[in-house]
Amino acid sequence: MDLVLSRQAFLEMIWQWHGDRRGCYRHVCLACGRTFYASRPDARYCRGACRQRAYRRRLRRSGAAPAGG
Repeated sequence: MDLVLSRQAFLEMIWQWHGDRRGCYRHVCLACGRTFYASRPDARYCRGACRQRAYRRRLRRSGAAPAGG
């Protein structure tokens, strides 16, 4: 019999077993609201796309032009 877990269920299981010992931090993404696990205690976004979405949202609110060229 094979046990099939979703990615989220697998990460939950790992978090419960090893979360406190391995420097694994549980966060909620500020852009999409998903729960994610990171090795950094100050992580704010679950992936690069969410980080970029939050950056563009901040730009729209401030009315500034994007950096770079």
